[in-house]
Amino acid sequence: MNNLKLISALFLTAAINAQGNINGNITDSAQQAFIDFGNRSTRAPQPLSIQGSHYFDSEFKTTRLEYFGKELINSGYMRYNAYRDEIEMTDTPGQKESDIVLIKSKDVIPIIDGERFEYLPHRVEEGRAYIGYLVNIYNGDRNKLYLKRKKTFMEAKVARTSLENSFPPRYVESVKIYVSNNGDTPISIKNSKKSIINFFGPDSNKIKKYIKDQKLKTSEIASIIQIFEFAESL
Repeated sequence: MNNLKLISALFLTAAINAQGNINGNITDSAQQAFIDFGNRSTRAPQPLSIQGSHYFDSEFKTTRLEYFGKELINSGYMRYNAYRDEIEMTDTPGQKESDIVLIKSKDVIPIIDGERFEYLPHRVEEGRAYIGYLVNIYNGDRNKLYLKRKKTFMEAKVARTSLENSFPPRYVESVKIYVSNNGDTPISIKNSKKSIINFFGPDSNKIKKYIKDQKLKTSEIASIIQIFEFAESL
């Protein structure tokens, strides 16, 4: 999809915002603007024989789109496919499947049920860079925090002895924390007390004392956000 089509969709959406929602569904004109931000996928549906799913939350949720910083109203319903690392789109709530996916661009930001998905490069294992969706959970002047939710396919495992367990083919989930320092490419950081404390270098003793005084658990996302908020004040 080229920029001209995106710009056309932007102006079309802006023109029809006053039409609003009808019975929980977006209007026909809004549907067209909504579809202009999507690509049709030819991928096969998820196999039913595999345990688990591609999603942390399989429901399509009310979504707002930001395009070059401008918020679009009536953007439809979306959900994040954590296995394929893509945003699926539909124009009606309650739909089970959709073959329309949101275009991947740093300038097209879906806010799904209040969560802001940003398409960014970030460092994975061994320092390699990967471009994909991160959920922005904290914006500080020096540091930004993100979550990376991922589903990984695991092959079936057959027990070789009575002491081992068999497992069906399945999707295994993981959640990692990423930090961008002063605008740098986000890097992953373990949500252990030692890793969080060491991240702050010269201020590590102050962070350590704050964690102890506040009785914070670095296994909890809310506590990690609180720690980074405190670090901003140092």
